Amino acid sequence: MPNDHLFEKLFSQAHNQKSTKPTSTSLDFFETQVIQSQSRTQIEDMNDDIKIEVEIYKNTLESAKEAVQKFQLNSRPFFRPSDYFGEMVKSDSHMEMIRLKLVQESENIKLSQEAKKRRELKKFGKAIQIEKKLEREKESKRVKEGVKDLRKKRKDRLNLESTNEEDFDIALEETLSNTKKPGRPSSEPSRKKPRSARDHKFGHPKPKGVIGRRWKANTKESSNNFEGMGGRGDGRITSGMAKGRRRGGSHGAPGHRHSNYSGNLIRYTSIA
Repeated sequence: MPNDHLFEKLFSQAHNQKSTKPTSTSLDFFETQVIQSQSRTQIEDMNDDIKIEVEIYKNTLESAKEAVQKFQLNSRPFFRPSDYFGEMVKSDSHMEMIRLKLVQESENIKLSQEAKKRRELKKFGKAIQIEKKLEREKESKRVKEGVKDLRKKRKDRLNLESTNEEDFDIALEETLSNTKKPGRPSSEPSRKKPRSARDHKFGHPKPKGVIGRRWKANTKESSNNFEGMGGRGDGRITSGMAKGRRRGGSHGAPGHRHSNYSGNLIRYTSIA
């Protein structure tokens, strides 16, 4: 605005005058009551109304203190008499409105800056979400293509002769397991066990010469065999051992009846 340039020019000219001589009329201080501030005011942003008001307040306070000292040294009264009626050019309500307006403008600037930061963070978050989505789509496409290639190779007669069902299952599991899992870096080698080790751990292969599905069921010979069951001798519990257990054993939970242990070992068998 053109008025801003004019205001800045007048403001600089007023502070460039360093002369402390009285006015052209050569009147006494008590006649004019004019004090010129000796400190130079520097304002970086002329559009910052709050900063300008603060600097004006500081200069006014400094000049008022100097005037009070002069009045006190010359024993001159400077307080307003009790019967004197005076009124400011601008009322207190008007100045309060100006103050509230300046405070509101300052708060609006802060809110605008915070909203700008939130918009930038929101854009950054959307970019990350899009990147993650593209990565998931790329990984899903890779898995589908890998499974498709394996099925195509399986149908090929030349490859079918050199491979079997287990090799195909292993290749399929390896393709699906190449997906990146959380908590494990992608460069870490896979710790997958071979098929034989997994069969030994999880599978229950049937011994040679055994026929039928219930090959694990007990027989008459196995039901009478107590080897490997712990204890002394052949693993059987005698009556003396049973009595000793009754004497030195735990009393059990309170409120429960003690059952007499007969020492006989009962096994439910199923003879094939």
